[in-house]
Amino acid sequence: MRCKASIVAVGSACALSAAVGASAATGLGLQLVGSGFGSALGVVQAPGESRLLVVERDGVVRPIGRGGKPGAPWLDIRDRVGPEGLEQGLLGVAFAPDFATSGRFYVDYTNLRGDTRVVEFRTRPGARRVSTRTARVVLSQAQPFSNHNGGALAFGPDGMLYIALGDGGGQKDPFNSAQDLGSLLGKVLRIDPSRREGGRGYAVPDGNPFAGQAGARPEIWALGLRNPWRMAFDRETGDLWMGDVGQNEREEIDVARKGQAGLDFGWSKREGTQDLKGGPRGARETDPVAEYPHEGGNCSVAGGYVVRGPGAPSLAGKYVYADWCTGRAWTIDAKAPGAPEEITGRIGRIPGVTSFGEDRAGNVYVVTNQMVRRITG
Repeated sequence: MRCKASIVAVGSACALSAAVGASAATGLGLQLVGSGFGSALGVVQAPGESRLLVVERDGVVRPIGRGGKPGAPWLDIRDRVGPEGLEQGLLGVAFAPDFATSGRFYVDYTNLRGDTRVVEFRTRPGARRVSTRTARVVLSQAQPFSNHNGGALAFGPDGMLYIALGDGGGQKDPFNSAQDLGSLLGKVLRIDPSRREGGRGYAVPDGNPFAGQAGARPEIWALGLRNPWRMAFDRETGDLWMGDVGQNEREEIDVARKGQAGLDFGWSKREGTQDLKGGPRGARETDPVAEYPHEGGNCSVAGGYVVRGPGAPSLAGKYVYADWCTGRAWTIDAKAPGAPEEITGRIGRIPGVTSFGEDRAGNVYVVTNQMVRRITG
């Protein structure tokens, strides 16, 4: 079992110095925008707001304040978040497209028992602090083990909320959850949290590929995932990109083009493109667009974003991702994926990269437990 790196306090000034040196020579680098965090797992920006908010694993979301220092908590749910396991805690935050008027946003966390909760909060745009009394549980999922929780949230171009869940943990997906359409584990879900139906805290939108199929959960949009560690929509094309953490051999990058629903990314029949449990290839099964082996210390992929912002024109149209253990980083052409290009030599290694983030302009950020840096050049 591969553990996510989210709680290891790494990320050093040495790595930043290497990146600054590379930037001077090649134009590509990392600019420090925030530091002093303890367990950062992401950076987000609400629609219509200028501040960047850092998501911390222990259950706090706080702005980057003056001088790049952590600000006072904007959201504090430490009393309900259970971060004891290596891959537990506050794992995702997403703002509703109408946040500027509704104040709705959503979080994914593991509770004190270690089970997944997707919860809606409401606030005033620009508010200094969120009232936790507005909490409404949207979706609950029991977790059989303390790892492979996934936890990424993202609103798609269709206005629906997409939720990435891991297979529930253990070696080789012991319950075959990722291939079981009767289970939400190991899946990407697509729901409408602005409506409620069927006794659920959400509605199942039209177009979900397995709705109406006997024995299948109608929320499922894609399957065959082990531990999707970060997913993001390409703001230009609407394609959905994900990094899926492997077991002992391969790390992979998966993509679903806009309009593709019901894809099977292969776990646990396969790890990347290699057979694991084996089995016939299904009609919906699709290979990763990129993968890399556990060689030279690689161990755990952190999926990123397709660069569309003005801050790094040399990477325009490239999907960027990295490995937590080695700090190596790569890009792949989003339109026509071919061989990945390693950019570690241009920006320096990023030890302990836990995630990436994107602001409203499309600039991309690299996150470690302690620091947030913007990709430039």
